[in-house]
Amino acid sequence: MKSTVIILAISLFQVAAIGQTMYKCPDPAGVVKFQQMPCSPTGGGEAVKVKPIPAGVGSGLSDDAKHYLDEQTAQRTERNRLSAEEDKRQQALNVEKAKVRAAEEQAAAQRATAAAIWATGRGY
Repeated sequence: MKSTVIILAISLFQVAAIGQTMYKCPDPAGVVKFQQMPCSPTGGGEAVKVKPIPAGVGSGLSDDAKHYLDEQTAQRTERNRLSAEEDKRQQALNVEKAKVRAAEEQAAAQRATAAAIWATGRGY
């Protein structure tokens, strides 16, 4: 789970840079930094065009990683399916319980009516 979150976070940062111009800015100490804005207000630094990663072959994941992600996806799908089935079963059970409660309330009301009639002495 944590690795999936990390991969998604990294991919989000990569998507933000795709198709944008980045600037290569060496500082006086010789350390090269890459940033989205020109190195100086006058536009210093070398402009570098960021190319998107080609889709399909060479997606950056090893076969083992792809297999692992496929297994995780399959397990998640199965858990979701089982959870949906359990939710449907619980809903059906709740409907049946509501029917039982309604029948019990109706029976209690009928008993109360019968007791009231009996108390008046009328035997219909």
